Amino acid sequence: MKKNVLVALIAAITGLAIGYKMPKNKNVGYVMISGRITNPEQANKYFEKVNEVVVKGCGATTLTVDTDTDIREGYDGPFTVLSQFPSKQSAIDCYEGPYQEIISLREGAIDMNFRIVERNR
Repeated sequence: MKKNVLVALIAAITGLAIGYKMPKNKNVGYVMISGRITNPEQANKYFEKVNEVVVKGCGATTLTVDTDTDIREGYDGPFTVLSQFPSKQSAIDCYEGPYQEIISLREGAIDMNFRIVERNR
């Protein structure tokens, strides 16, 4: 009997630990950007606004910013950003809303691909 209680207790603690580490919403949204910075001074102005508008305003979390991406295939430049949003829809809403106000800051500063994707597992 004691062995069964101990096994159940270990299983419950393990389940809680795994549940704590897993994202609560499995369908989080991601913004994937890749490209080339052509005007670093202007790009810095854009990045300052991105932090204010997208990270603070839309609740995004920047997972990585890499200015020296190891490109094995494809034609994108060495600049990559991956950001996480609470959902794909929240990323879309941010792009179609507040983000529109800062797009002009990146024009002439960054050539990029912009993708919104969803984690579906």
